[in-house]
Amino acid sequence: MKKEMEEIIRENYGDIYKYCFRHLNRKGEAEDMTQEVFLRFLTHREQYREYGKIKNYLYVIAGNAVKDYWKKHREQPGRAEEEDEKSGDMDEVLERVRVRAALDALEEQEREMIILRYYQELRIRDIGRIMDMPPSTVRLRLKKAESKLREQLA
Repeated sequence: MKKEMEEIIRENYGDIYKYCFRHLNRKGEAEDMTQEVFLRFLTHREQYREYGKIKNYLYVIAGNAVKDYWKKHREQPGRAEEEDEKSGDMDEVLERVRVRAALDALEEQEREMIILRYYQELRIRDIGRIMDMPPSTVRLRLKKAESKLREQLA
């Protein structure tokens, strides 16, 4: 079991960390939350079969951890100013800020779908399992979210 868990962590840590960071924009807290996700997985491991792949279940746990975090801290997601990505040139920084602001303007569910689809590169079917909705609904809502995001970025 220990080797199996080490393999699960090794294969999924990076993706779950990126997901947490996308929601928190704080490096240290994203690292802590990522560890919390794997601890929760260990505690409730038997339930993952409902979600298909282990990675899908980890995203469900991470989504719940993000919601718990924002309830506890009572801040708006994406408002943190810490920037852990390499600064790069000014144009890159401004573009990241612009995209982050556009994502913040979306409703929570829309933002979640965009992050899962384009940042985490998940398939529609997997997003449906994570968000507990049929793939056809995911497609429709994702199209609406994409349209809103395009408007924000235009």
